[in-house]
Amino acid sequence: MPVIPTAQQRDKVSSYQSLRSLYEQNITVNSIAETLDTCHLLEDANQIKNMMVIKDYDILGVEENGVVIGFVVRDELQEGICKDYYRSFHPTELVSESTSLLHTLFIFKEKQRIFILEGNRITKVVTLADLQKPPIRMLLFGLISLLEMHLYRIINDYFPNDSWKQHLNPKRIQFAEDLFSLRKSKNEAIQLSDCLQICDKRDIVLNEDSLRDLLGIENKTKGKMFFKKLEELRNNLAHSQNIHTEDSWNDMFSLIEQTENLLEECEKIK
Repeated sequence: MPVIPTAQQRDKVSSYQSLRSLYEQNITVNSIAETLDTCHLLEDANQIKNMMVIKDYDILGVEENGVVIGFVVRDELQEGICKDYYRSFHPTELVSESTSLLHTLFIFKEKQRIFILEGNRITKVVTLADLQKPPIRMLLFGLISLLEMHLYRIINDYFPNDSWKQHLNPKRIQFAEDLFSLRKSKNEAIQLSDCLQICDKRDIVLNEDSLRDLLGIENKTKGKMFFKKLEELRNNLAHSQNIHTEDSWNDMFSLIEQTENLLEECEKIK
């Protein structure tokens, strides 16, 4: 069973929460938004479509009397004027410029695009393509790293004297010990658990029934599926690959939601 947490360990949880708030509150949707270029409501639709092709725009704002009142989608434009094809903004597509980047991700579970309100004016747009940008990648990598930090803390508290070894096979233990020796030779002030990889932390947590229950992980099978996808996402982030999974963007959004839920459970373990 876990030892009683010290004041230092409680402070660690607090510092992790502070780090998490950086990702959740201080990085906003503005960091990935693009200026919404516009056309006039009465402009020729085919000419606007040609312009959008040249500039590689999927959508374009539509103005009337100097006010942006909606947008057109390039693939929908044909003969006529933009008024024939424009769509009004739906309230669920509009977000404040101060909306957190993390909350923005969850909005995209239901929407293909969102528009940014600056005051009472719609000035910017975010599409799925913008989710590949560096701020999103930093956010996701930060969340995964934060989860690893929590698991490291919990494992150290729950398994004193390296008793977590009971849940790893000899090869994984040897890998950690070799890495520990290498890092110690460089005068790094570490302990053996610092050399655990995410796959080791996964196995330790999933193989300890009481700890798995404490973290709200339903069973080993689902836990392994979650961590497998999380590792894939982390590797894609590290190697500048597309961040959505082979299945869909929604699969990636679901994975981040599960990560958020697990982080919340970790934070309850003081």
